[in-house]
Amino acid sequence: MEKVISENWDLDVLYAGGKDSAKLNNLITQLKYDLRSLNEKIKPIEVSIKTGKTQDLIELFQEVQKVLNGSFELDEYVICLYAVNVDDPDIAKLEAESANIKSDFDSLMIDIDELLANIPEQTWRELVQHEEVKSYQFYLEEHKQRVKDKLPLEMEKLINQLSKSGFVAWENYYEQLMGTLRFPVEMDGKVESFSIGQIFGPLMSNNRAIRQKAAYSIVNVLNENADSFATVLNNIQGFRLDVYKRRGWDNILKESLDQNRISEQTVATMLSTIQEDKDIIQTYLKRKARVMNLEKLGWYDADVPSYTSDKKISYNEAAEIITSQFYHFSEKLGNFAERAFNEGWIEAENRPGKMHGGFCASMPLAKESRIFLTYTGSYQDVVTIAHELGHAYHNSILHDELAFSQQTSTSVAETASTFAENLVLDAAIEHATNVKDKLTLLEMKITNGLKYQASVPTMFEFEKRLYEKRKHGPLTSSEISDILDEMLRNLYGDIVDDTNKFLWINIHQFFSTDLAFYNIPYTIGYLFSNGIYALAKEKGSGFPKQYDELLRNSGKMTVEQLADNFLDQNITKKDFWQASLQPVKDAIETYLQLTEKMD
Repeated sequence: MEKVISENWDLDVLYAGGKDSAKLNNLITQLKYDLRSLNEKIKPIEVSIKTGKTQDLIELFQEVQKVLNGSFELDEYVICLYAVNVDDPDIAKLEAESANIKSDFDSLMIDIDELLANIPEQTWRELVQHEEVKSYQFYLEEHKQRVKDKLPLEMEKLINQLSKSGFVAWENYYEQLMGTLRFPVEMDGKVESFSIGQIFGPLMSNNRAIRQKAAYSIVNVLNENADSFATVLNNIQGFRLDVYKRRGWDNILKESLDQNRISEQTVATMLSTIQEDKDIIQTYLKRKARVMNLEKLGWYDADVPSYTSDKKISYNEAAEIITSQFYHFSEKLGNFAERAFNEGWIEAENRPGKMHGGFCASMPLAKESRIFLTYTGSYQDVVTIAHELGHAYHNSILHDELAFSQQTSTSVAETASTFAENLVLDAAIEHATNVKDKLTLLEMKITNGLKYQASVPTMFEFEKRLYEKRKHGPLTSSEISDILDEMLRNLYGDIVDDTNKFLWINIHQFFSTDLAFYNIPYTIGYLFSNGIYALAKEKGSGFPKQYDELLRNSGKMTVEQLADNFLDQNITKKDFWQASLQPVKDAIETYLQLTEKMD
């Protein structure tokens, strides 16, 4: 009898009892104690480094990294608890505890950064000669530079302290608001109510009438709540802009570029290369409309495949598909996928009360990960699991590094996940046994690719425009929605006769307080991954070890340095990005040819 893989994750193996876990409570208590202790050590070490002593610094860094891993795991674990218990007020209290610890750690890092900036040059040269320090030298140098770019120490601490009840609290409120939304849809003669995580089931239905009802429900519910979400977004953007102004940052992209460890020149080159091929989405959608026998598409038609079957992919089948394709790349990756499925790392059950979206949570103390999504049986869900498993595999490699070297840029963090998508999807396309199956899978590749090559860059430009306008005062929900409506109509042309101008509400990246301009890393990571994937196909069996080393070094280099060292590519030039865009262009061309034959 076939083994049935559980669709629920095991959180108790990490912290037995969940929100009431004694181990979790002990972690919180220990982190608070360690933070107080570390703060008391800063001043004496400031004195000792002036005499050239480096051992005290190394021991300090060891303790800081221990707290970094602990506070990160706490935050990730609480997110997991919330994701499956969105209405539990006790978890909101844990979120507040975790946020306070994170804020206290951020304040500590402000002191550490200041300490780094004031290390005498001779002491610094001696410090980076230590083998242990060499492994995270990149991280230390990065933080030294941050001090030069920011306000005086006490001002940065004050900003960080105020963010608890302001900046961060607004993001938490956004998640709570999203968790309470319910979307009524009439199906089979009765009205069903869906959470934000569930509504994408009917929205992706093969039945256009059901899609249309789901789309109208989404627009109506988001419209009714748009003013509240506009308030949240205005306060998040306003806080960020106020801080930038105080720091003297004229470029609103500075924080995002620093977080992504990428230059503005590289991003500009990537975006201009994308812009040269901006019409490919309209070429594809025009043919898709013809295939679907529609004069024009609704926005709710754009991501729905024109070729599909009624068959749902069981969760067990999804696990088999993913594991099999991972094994084709390397035994190590295949073994990893089996472990994740068999040891309860994945929460996939489709039920009420769950948070929307999907994520991968890293547990650096346990050296494990947890994956969250709502599985509905579509191939997109299969790809989502592969995507999150890519993150988890990246985590597993980084968990063997010291904490400072585990801190990757947000763009490189998407590289392994997109690579995993490619493994699953390309192999399935190659092995498709009939034209309809091949078209179905091609559309999956095209839709995913256009998301990164067209939709995300549009969201990036939309967010830039919002920030520029927000400099002059808060925007109404109508103003925000109208800006997005204009940009979506420009993206789709006249082939899509309406838009979801409230889409900004359910894109949580707009409401992130940790990461600025959190949409564009997905495009960077996707295209960067395409380059890596092309090299993998060229190198064959010898590449997996090189791939693992790239991931292992992803916390120690800029994106440009990774490309130079592992791909032998200069990504400030268009050649790399043109090659990275080619797979989707080829997929669209194949789709056009195959559908032409079927007319």
